[in-house]
Amino acid sequence: MTIPSLDTFVAYSTICFSIFGALLAALWLSLIIWTFRDMRHRSRDPFAQILAALVVALLPGVGLIIYLILRPPETLAESYERALEEEALLQEIEERPACPGCSRTADPNWLLCPHCHTRLRKACPDCNALMDLPWQICPFCGNDQFDPYHVELHHVHIDREIEAEVRLEAEDVEIEEQSELETNEDHLDEESEPGPFEPSSTDHD
Repeated sequence: MTIPSLDTFVAYSTICFSIFGALLAALWLSLIIWTFRDMRHRSRDPFAQILAALVVALLPGVGLIIYLILRPPETLAESYERALEEEALLQEIEERPACPGCSRTADPNWLLCPHCHTRLRKACPDCNALMDLPWQICPFCGNDQFDPYHVELHHVHIDREIEAEVRLEAEDVEIEEQSELETNEDHLDEESEPGPFEPSSTDHD
């Protein structure tokens, strides 16, 4: 076995160091490109993008650690998705119906508010679909014969008038009965009292 000469060893060492240096240079260049692209996904400021790439280029290894510490926590796509979610939540809150009587959140399927008993919607008499109060025609079955909300209010108004009349009649009857009782008591008192010329039972004895 022949021992390699010094020139051969130096040649092999040079080749190995060249390959290793080329790999390090490729890694360094790829880190710079990756940093620039990652910063583009996180910021629209071109100055910040160039500055991040320069930090990684001028400080190999350490610059990448500094960039990972100081970079924005979320990408532009993640920030956009989060903004869309917040906007959707706000829109859902704004579109959620509220009771006109107590201003509390109401369910779209409620006919009455369970808190203040305010009428919220009405049901179609044909298909029982829920409709808004101002609607004069059912969009589901096309019924436009009458408005059950106004009919129900009319019946409620009539029932209240009947109750008021019955209550007044009952009060009048009570007043008449009390007056008759008072007059009967007065007559009884007058009959029980002796007259001025009538002898009492004690005088007769």
